[in-house]
Amino acid sequence: MTVQLRPLPSPRLEPVADDSNVIVLDTQAPSTVIWPVAGGKGGTGKSTLTANLGLGLSLLGYKVILVDGDLGGADLHLFFNQVSPPRSLSTFLTREVDELRDVLLPTPNENLRLACGGSELVGMANLSHGAKTKLIRHIRKLDADFVLIDLGAGSAYNTLDIFTLAEDGIVVCTPEPQARVDAYGFIKNTVYRKLRRLFRKNDPVTDVIGEFAREAGRRSGRVADLLLRIGEIDPVAMEEGRQMLADYRPRLLLNRVRSRRHIDEVDRFVTLVREYLSTELEYIGYVRNDDKILDACERRRPVMLTSPKSAAATDVYNVLMNGLDVSDRLHRFEAKQHRKLAQVAKAEAKFW
Repeated sequence: MTVQLRPLPSPRLEPVADDSNVIVLDTQAPSTVIWPVAGGKGGTGKSTLTANLGLGLSLLGYKVILVDGDLGGADLHLFFNQVSPPRSLSTFLTREVDELRDVLLPTPNENLRLACGGSELVGMANLSHGAKTKLIRHIRKLDADFVLIDLGAGSAYNTLDIFTLAEDGIVVCTPEPQARVDAYGFIKNTVYRKLRRLFRKNDPVTDVIGEFAREAGRRSGRVADLLLRIGEIDPVAMEEGRQMLADYRPRLLLNRVRSRRHIDEVDRFVTLVREYLSTELEYIGYVRNDDKILDACERRRPVMLTSPKSAAATDVYNVLMNGLDVSDRLHRFEAKQHRKLAQVAKAEAKFW
C-alpha cells in the first residue's frame, strides 16, 4: 500500500564551487529537503537509521531518494536486498551516465528510490574537488520531497562538505562516552570547515582560524573566543561568523539506547556543544536497542518493514513525526498514530 501525498516544499541551499577547494553554499528557491546523516565514528547505525527513516517517509507518502555517500564502505543497498546493484555512484562519477538520476534504482515502494554507493571503484573515498562539486550539484537536482544521504564515518573533507549541504544535518551517536567524544569532534570539524569556507577570501581571518585551531582550539578553546580574536582584526567578519553559527543547527539522534540514563545525558552534551562550539544542537529523539533490528538486517530489510510494531520501529516513527516534525506537512497521520502506520507497513511488506 502506497500513499500518494505531496507536501509543501521547504527551504534548501544550493552549493556552488569556488577556486579554493571548498564548497560554497548559496540560497535557492524552496524545493527538496536534504538531510545528510553522519557521525563521528563507525558502527553507530547511520546506515540502519537512514534506511528506516527513508522508508518511513515513503510510507507516509513522500517521494524519497536515499543516497549512499559512504564512498569508502557503501552498504546502504544491502538494506534493500541489492547485493550487486547494476548502477551506482561509480557509474555516474566515471561518466558512464550524465546525470545522477540515471543511477537511481527502484524499490517495491514507488515513492522510494536508491542511489547505491560506489566503493568498488579504487580511490572512490578520496574524490577530487571537481568530482565532489559535481556530485553535490547533482544531489541538489534530484527530484524528491526528501533526499537522505548516508555519509561515512570520520571528518574527511568530502564528508564535511556534503554534511554541511544543509544547516540541519543529522548526527547519529550511541550512548557510549567514546561515541560522544567522536560526535563532538565531528561537529567541531564542521564548524571550523564552515568558518574557513565563509572567510575563504579573507586571508587575515583564515590565518587567525588556523592559528586558533592549532593552539587553543586543540585544547579547550571556545569558538566564542575565536570570534573575539577575529573581531580584533575585522569586526564585520566577527558578526558574520556569529550569524553563520546562529543559523547552523545540526540535529542529534541517539541510537541503541538501553536505559533512561542514556537519554538524560543528552542535555549535558547539547550544553557542551553550545558552550564550546557556539552551535545549537537540536536533539530529535532516540531509538532503543532492539534485536528486531538485527533480525531485519539479516533479512536485508528495514525494521520499519519487517517489524513495524517493534520498539525500534515505534521510535523511528516518533523521530519522524515529533523530532523531525514531518507531521506539520501531513494530513493522513497524526503524531500518535504509530499503529496506523504499522498497518500500512504490514500491507507494504507483501510487495517486498
